[in-house]
Amino acid sequence: MENNSTLEVVYVTKNNIIQNTTAVGRYNVSMSFYDSGSFSRPVLQSPYYVDLNQTLFAQVSLRSTDPNLL
Repeated sequence: MENNSTLEVVYVTKNNIIQNTTAVGRYNVSMSFYDSGSFSRPVLQSPYYVDLNQTLFAQVSLRSTDPNLL
């Protein structure tokens, strides 16, 4: 991903529950990949290639001054 980019998330809900959420804003998000579920060693190589159906371990942190943002 590029450092400054716009992303869209698409998901499918269980039991065909319709959920609509709209929001606009700027958020500081950091994302790191790890080589195992212990999250002890981050992946430092770039680009980071993975195989289809390979389990990915990612840590994502969101920083915002909005106290209502979870």
